[in-house]
Amino acid sequence: MKVFDSGMPDEAYWQSLFDIPAIVDWLNMDRVVPPVVEIGCGYGTFTLPVAGKTAGEFYAFDVEASMVERTRQSAGRAGLRKVHVDLRDVIDHGTGLEPESAGLVLLFNILHSPERRILLAEASRILRDDGVIAIIHWRKDIPTPRGPGIESRPDKQTILDSAAGLDLRMEGGESALEPYHWGMRLVKGRRP
Repeated sequence: MKVFDSGMPDEAYWQSLFDIPAIVDWLNMDRVVPPVVEIGCGYGTFTLPVAGKTAGEFYAFDVEASMVERTRQSAGRAGLRKVHVDLRDVIDHGTGLEPESAGLVLLFNILHSPERRILLAEASRILRDDGVIAIIHWRKDIPTPRGPGIESRPDKQTILDSAAGLDLRMEGGESALEPYHWGMRLVKGRRP
């Protein structure tokens, strides 16, 4: 199922809307135990730089065949052999990955969907204990040149409410990810 307001602009323009190195730094890849999973990879904007920071497997999914092919080609040109990109409707069919198998799940600009609970539940299902779901989304407090309507953009509380009962806890606070995004991390498992 394609989430609403998910049309993609030109790739160069899309990438200009993020501080990609700052977001990759925010992920703190030194702490991540692979594999990494990305749901909604789009052009591979984050697939390639994040996969380049991990020695393990990287699984990327998208519902658009053109995005999957573009990301596959880009990963191949970059020599990223451990990147697996698949056409898959994760909302309707899940990722197909084993339970408790991932160390990091990326949910970037995808939780404006009314099905956000399904995406969070699948991320929690495949995440090992102490694994992290990294979420970024368009800010609601400023005008942005792209993104879904302000009313459909989730905030921290909307995401926490959607994750209730999924054995996830927020780690740290919200982070401003300039120029147009914010982020949060959810960790699987209860505090000791």
